[in-house]
Amino acid sequence: MSKLHYANVFASGGFAGESFDIAAGPANTGLIDVLLSAGDGALTDEAPHVLASTGALGAPRALDISGMETESAGGAQALRGRFFYLTVQNSDIDSTNTLTLSSSATINGAASFVIDTTGDYLFHHIASGVWRANYLPDGYPSSAELQRIPFATTDWVSDAITVIASGSPGAGQVGPHDFAPYNSYIVQVLNTDLTPDEMVDVETQFAGSGNVTIRKAARQAAFNGIVVIVGTNT
Repeated sequence: MSKLHYANVFASGGFAGESFDIAAGPANTGLIDVLLSAGDGALTDEAPHVLASTGALGAPRALDISGMETESAGGAQALRGRFFYLTVQNSDIDSTNTLTLSSSATINGAASFVIDTTGDYLFHHIASGVWRANYLPDGYPSSAELQRIPFATTDWVSDAITVIASGSPGAGQVGPHDFAPYNSYIVQVLNTDLTPDEMVDVETQFAGSGNVTIRKAARQAAFNGIVVIVGTNT
């Protein structure tokens, strides 16, 4: 199994999504039944961008992500470049109790991708069922290449949060990320509320100063989350 590092992902822009917890549990049973056919099943193109797996797995699980490779509406249009994020925080996951993902072709060149370690996983559909999976170990520290900056519902001001490049954050700001000013970074905006009421889409704006502003629609509720930014300080 090959686990690539987030720094190997080349993309720009950002995404957000409603978080679904795929672990077994009374609070999530209905979501599991719908999304994963009672626990082991296929993700579709309508699946959220962000998935969480927490608590105890109880038994090995399998996720088929081939349904995310094409769009069901409008003639099965290929979804090249599709991203989704999976955070795995199961208390019992290890080398024997695993979460296995498969596609219609390969993930990192193999027939399946076995997750046996807690951490964050970013999946990118290259084309024709070929996926790349990148792994960030749980508790991986922020570095000169990557920053994970949390934000709270109270950080939203006029439906926006700005991750500042330097200095001390004020109202509507978090950070700093301390990267050199640049007109584009790799940015993921992650909803960690686990409140599946609606999808939350955000826009990402890059400033010449290095500030990164995320904006949501006014109709969508403020949410807690994490901004993951990959850049450089050189």
